[in-house]
Amino acid sequence: MKRTHSILASALVLTGCLRASAPPPTKVEEDASIAFPAFFSQPAVSLGTEGTVYELDGDTLRALTVAARDLLPPQDPHVSCGSRWESQQYRVVRQGDLIFIRIDEDPKACGRTHPALDSGASYAIHRDGRILRRLVDGQPDVAKPEDAGVPSTPGEPGSASPDALNDGPSPFLPRSWQDAGSPAPAPLP
Repeated sequence: MKRTHSILASALVLTGCLRASAPPPTKVEEDASIAFPAFFSQPAVSLGTEGTVYELDGDTLRALTVAARDLLPPQDPHVSCGSRWESQQYRVVRQGDLIFIRIDEDPKACGRTHPALDSGASYAIHRDGRILRRLVDGQPDVAKPEDAGVPSTPGEPGSASPDALNDGPSPFLPRSWQDAGSPAPAPLP
């Protein structure tokens, strides 16, 4: 009887520890009218350049942290290499109060040549840390140009432009994987 109580008590303590270490689920407001900017349409400034001083404001740091915690598992030594924060590439575009973040696995960080399929995500985060839109690779994008109906600048609420949905080839995938074939319809038999 005493052994049963000690096992039960141990299980309760362990359950409490597990629950305390897991991050709380992030609330997403999911505003499908927000269109993501073209993350790869121009070269990015790399923050890894030696000897260069960079400045990052707190709102942007918070947005990066919110996105990384939402996409990737809690950070501990047992997390696989491809799921670690340091094994990702982050692109940030700021437009007013919105901070757009693109996270992609960097296969070179883990000694590979190709990333895992569906390993990235795009986020629109308000400067106060609220996730306004999340699009994980492999999920359908509900903001399609024909559904939006209102042309405007990419990244503004109410917009969804073709450029925002197709912003060029990803530098993380081989070109041969990105060729979707001819845009012309297939000939009739």
